[in-house]
Amino acid sequence: MKKPRVMPLFVVAALTFAGLSPGSARSVTAAARQADAPAPPAPDLYAGSPYLRELRNSLVYGEIWERPHLSKRDRSLITIAVLQALAREELAIHIPRGLDNGLTPEEISEIILHVTFYAGWPTGVQASLTAAEAFEARGLTLGDLPRAPALEAEVTTPGGLSDAYAAVPRLGALRNSLLYGDVWERPLLSKRDRSLITVAVNQALYVTNELRLHIDRALDQNGVEPQELSEVVLHVTFYAGWPAAVNAGRLLTAAFEARGVALDELR
Repeated sequence: MKKPRVMPLFVVAALTFAGLSPGSARSVTAAARQADAPAPPAPDLYAGSPYLRELRNSLVYGEIWERPHLSKRDRSLITIAVLQALAREELAIHIPRGLDNGLTPEEISEIILHVTFYAGWPTGVQASLTAAEAFEARGLTLGDLPRAPALEAEVTTPGGLSDAYAAVPRLGALRNSLLYGDVWERPLLSKRDRSLITVAVNQALYVTNELRLHIDRALDQNGVEPQELSEVVLHVTFYAGWPAAVNAGRLLTAAFEARGVALDELR
């Protein structure tokens, strides 16, 4: 039977004088050895499905991300939003990519805030931690985060949504004062940006009624072009799946037909 290693008495005495126990010293020694060890190789993300690697290169990044109907910044904007909403680990990849594509740390902070009100508080907490790590790794800090200006007119709930808040009146009040009276008015993201984010997140979460409402809002109020919305649905498909895209596509078709958009001109 192998005898346990015994720490020499002079070492024990020195540790005691320093206020450390022999057990803590072993932990420190083990941690030092671990720090000296070479980092393990990065895992091959596609070892279990190599065709995915081919499609990632040829389709997702070789085609979808290169289509001209949305900028790289816009694509990072909606990708970060969707990955937060779905609580995906790939968010740690796409926040740095978003910085490379022109998003500022302040804009990423604002994306996280906006998405939290559509996907829930836990997603915001996790995304905030991930973003903080990405900023720290690049030596970045958040600058000024301006608040929403005071609105001249009070935000009211559309009549078609009155029954949604009849049973939860405090939620209706917050819809007007917080969501649309504050968050949507914060200046770090444009209304167009916020519509792109909200449509993308509602597509990813398969939230049919809210998605149609925000498609209408994007087209009629916030300056999003039909081709841009078509491109959002296409892009988000590869991060949230095909069924959600089919649902979004049907809603988009109905919205375009109601406005006389020429579907055969979409690319």
